[in-house]
Amino acid sequence: MADYIIESKELTAGYGKAVIIQDVNFQAERGKVTAIVGPNGSGKSTFLKTLFGLTRVFNGSVVFDGEDITKLPPEVRARKGLGFVFQVNNVFPNLTVRENLEMGAYARTDKEQIRKDMGEILDIFPILRERQKQKAGSLSGGERQMLAMAMALMGRPKLLLLDEPAAALAPKVVTQIFMKIRDIVNSGVTVILVEQHAKRALSFCDMGYVFSSGRIVMKGPGKDLLADEKFVEAFLGKR
Repeated sequence: MADYIIESKELTAGYGKAVIIQDVNFQAERGKVTAIVGPNGSGKSTFLKTLFGLTRVFNGSVVFDGEDITKLPPEVRARKGLGFVFQVNNVFPNLTVRENLEMGAYARTDKEQIRKDMGEILDIFPILRERQKQKAGSLSGGERQMLAMAMALMGRPKLLLLDEPAAALAPKVVTQIFMKIRDIVNSGVTVILVEQHAKRALSFCDMGYVFSSGRIVMKGPGKDLLADEKFVEAFLGKR
């Protein structure tokens, strides 16, 4: 039986009085990469933010690591092991790379373990080791995304939520970002990612969910979805 680190059940949520996602039943398996794809405005990012506690839940529940967290605020979810990397404004541009990483561990008090984690995370992102004294605002787009992921890892998450980590990056840099995501999973962190590049995300992930108009319309192993003619025609255009 699959070991799910997070599940949503009949989840309906949005902002204010506006409903954005409806009746979403979702599961992410521990130790795997789950991708969420779909057209712009389909509710992908809103769903990710709902898992982290940043929207209004009208109905349904979110269960993380066996515990119902539906009513918990984001900071409590973070302490329980949920990490979130926003698409933009996800680093402190006026701080150095090292200071940003230290900010990622702001809620922790285990100084010796923080130092150890810093070393291990810089092993995953060696370019950041080279840039430790540089201001984050001077980094390239790809380096900034790597720093944002590294900051989230400094919080020791069990599950990392990535909102379009490859947005607006050159193809070569996108490849590097996806390689780093695989390294993160290999280090023991489960990943859910929202991604505009549906073909790349589904060829990369273990499980894929397709959103349309705030609902899940298809799901399955990523490679199976890419082999599904109905999916290809509806979401990728005809071959």
